[in-house]
Amino acid sequence: MTLTARLAILCGAGALTVGAFAWGAGVGWDELTHLGQARNVVEIEGVEVKIPASDGDGTRLAPRVPESTSGEHSFLFEEDGEPVRLDPCKAVSWVLNPEEMPDGAEPLIHAATDDVALYSGLVFDYEGTTDEPARFDRAVVQERYGDRLAPVVIGWSDGDETADLAGSTAGLGGSTSITGAFGDQRYLAAGVVVLDREDFSDLLETSAGTALAGAVIRHELAHVLGLGHVEDATELMHDENTAITQWGPGDRQGLAIAGAGPCES
Repeated sequence: MTLTARLAILCGAGALTVGAFAWGAGVGWDELTHLGQARNVVEIEGVEVKIPASDGDGTRLAPRVPESTSGEHSFLFEEDGEPVRLDPCKAVSWVLNPEEMPDGAEPLIHAATDDVALYSGLVFDYEGTTDEPARFDRAVVQERYGDRLAPVVIGWSDGDETADLAGSTAGLGGSTSITGAFGDQRYLAAGVVVLDREDFSDLLETSAGTALAGAVIRHELAHVLGLGHVEDATELMHDENTAITQWGPGDRQGLAIAGAGPCES
């Protein structure tokens, strides 16, 4: 089986606009600590919603991973020549929708988040299961998760439900590029990973297929961290991987850079 890993770049899907707006009503503690700065908002279904302030304290949660390798890598979003990345000063919260998840798949997901954390220097925090579908038109702020940016959601679909999973594509992944609560600095948020339940059921029947299934999950999580596809077929971030199950030197360099972004204060 030839499996293709795909990505979805989220830039305001559906009714969501991720640009910054000035917020003119209501002054809270966050505003008082950012005097002179307008509070940014997003528009969700026609309603302006304040972008939640970071709960980090400006200190990395884990040491930065040094760039010990070099090779081809790319990023989905860039601002002023720098990649848009997750905030390393707060955990990458994630939830799992287990509906129709193939047997044996959940341990691979946990192993993949641990692996991505190791090579990026980001801290992943599993918050349990959710009934939210893994879709790319999700809102970045949702009542179900409280007054914060939505966690990464990982779930299952197929080519009938999600057109981009048709054919040999086994997974999709991406994040939204959004400004912080204040200022113009952009961060990644509200990531999504959608995995093809039929392809994974087939893969999990053999040990070699299981290894490739784990590689697909890691590839899609790397998209959530902002990595894009590369042309080098020896890298895991190649868009049509058929045999690579370990990170290549460019993948590892890209993950280290992805985890070395600025903190939101």
